[in-house]
Amino acid sequence: MLTSAAQDTQAGIQQDTLRPYSVKVVDSRGKPLPGLVVSVKRRDKAFITNEKGLVEFEGISDADSIIVYLPEIGETHVPCLGTDSIQVMVRSKKRFRIQDREKLANLRANASNTIDNVPEFLKRHPARNLAELLNGQIPGLFISTGPRGLTANIRGINSINSGTEPLIVIDGMTYDSFAVVNSFLDVYSIQSIQVQKDGGLYGVRGANGVIIITTIGAASNPLSY
Repeated sequence: MLTSAAQDTQAGIQQDTLRPYSVKVVDSRGKPLPGLVVSVKRRDKAFITNEKGLVEFEGISDADSIIVYLPEIGETHVPCLGTDSIQVMVRSKKRFRIQDREKLANLRANASNTIDNVPEFLKRHPARNLAELLNGQIPGLFISTGPRGLTANIRGINSINSGTEPLIVIDGMTYDSFAVVNSFLDVYSIQSIQVQKDGGLYGVRGANGVIIITTIGAASNPLSY
C-alpha cells in the first residue's frame, strides 16, 4: 500500500513501480568517478557521486530518468524504465569533479548546451527551420553549407572525406543527417533541445556528439525521452 503523500507527489504515474535506484559512474577503464553531478528529471535536488562513483535514490518510478552532468560536455539522460540500477561510462579523458555545491547549482541552472523552452525562445528569436534556430546559439555547435550540403558539427571539425555530423535524436528516434531533419522538422513543434559533445551512451553513432530534441507532445508524456 502507498501513502497518500506518495500519491500526491507522483500524481498520474503508476505507484507500484516506486523503488530504490542506484547510479554508478565510471571512466573508460571502469574506475569510479567521484564528484560528478547526478539528479532525477522533474526533481529539484542534485547529488554528487561518492568515492565509489555512486549515488542512491529512493522512490524512483519507470517514468523517471537519470541525469548525469559533465561540465563542458553537457547532460546525459538515461531512462529508468525496467531497471533499478545503471552504470554510466564516461569515455572523455577529461576529469570532472565538482567540489562546490553552489557552483554545481549554477552550472545546472545555466547550461549553455541546452535550450529548455524553445517556444519562449522563438518569441524572441523567430526561426523558419532548425538551422536558423540553432545557428550561433550553442557554443561549439557549427552549422554550415558545403560540398555535402547543410551540415552540423559539434566540435567544429569539417571533413570532406568522412562524416563528422552528430547523431540527432528526436523523441527517441535517431537520424544521421542534419539536412534531412532540417527539411521536415517544424521548429514550432519543439519543446527543448540539448547538445551533448560526448555521446558515449549512444556508442559509435554518438562519437561526433548528439543533438537531443524533445517535441511538445513528447514532453508532456513522462515515458518519452
